[in-house]
Amino acid sequence: MVKEMEGDAFEEFSTSLFRLTRSLRSTSHLWVQLPGGLKRTDIATLTVLADHGDCRPGFIADRMHVGASVVSRQLAGLADDGLVIRRKDPADGRAELISLSPEGEARLQALRTAYVATLRDHFTDWDAARAREAAALLHDIADHVVRALAGTAPHHHTHPNSTDTHDNDSQDIHV
Repeated sequence: MVKEMEGDAFEEFSTSLFRLTRSLRSTSHLWVQLPGGLKRTDIATLTVLADHGDCRPGFIADRMHVGASVVSRQLAGLADDGLVIRRKDPADGRAELISLSPEGEARLQALRTAYVATLRDHFTDWDAARAREAAALLHDIADHVVRALAGTAPHHHTHPNSTDTHDNDSQDIHV
């Protein structure tokens, strides 16, 4: 009987996840209305650079859970737009380091500011505690999904704003 009740809870959880992904997918066109004219993949790449500083393309691909060729094409476009700077890695001349350009930083910051303001406008019935609780739960869900798809077991995740001292190897992409 306990298994059946757990199954019902996970059925509800599954339905909620599908509803969330459908909602996000059906509103993805709204991203282009934010300042900077950036696509989701642009934002993800720029966010990795903003969060981690100078990175090799392979690191960016790992963080975004995509192949190196995807990141290579993405970086070429971002470099052409003046949003990232590509240069040789001084530690290994065969490798490349990528960093945000000042223009890339400015456009990402403008987008983050606009996105957060939009969320505040639409979640007026939420206080800071509820927003943090939701953020922690979404981080946990994302970590479980990524690990499930990679075939690895879940382990303890610490939210970036937590005071917990466990190691946080989360590969989060956020705006």
